[in-house]
Amino acid sequence: MAELENKNVSAKAEKPQKAKKNADGKPGFFRRIANWFKGLKSEFKKITWASRKSTFKNFGIVLTIVVISAVVIGLVDIGLGAFFNFLLDVIDITPTV
Repeated sequence: MAELENKNVSAKAEKPQKAKKNADGKPGFFRRIANWFKGLKSEFKKITWASRKSTFKNFGIVLTIVVISAVVIGLVDIGLGAFFNFLLDVIDITPTV
């Protein structure tokens, strides 16, 4: 009798615990959400984050390019506006706005 009990105990100890599954073989809804968050956490551990110094350097580069682009687009807009107003004055067509 004791051998039979030891055999049952050792058989239970050897079985790995599996997640509960539905009739269709999939884990439950909340189990899938929990597994997704566990995977997300492990993926975040794999990320190599940029240093503070390089982040500020890249931010400065991007900010400079944005300001230069804004100035260029503004100058082109002013120049084209003046050019078309000059053309309208030359051919005596007044815009009807």
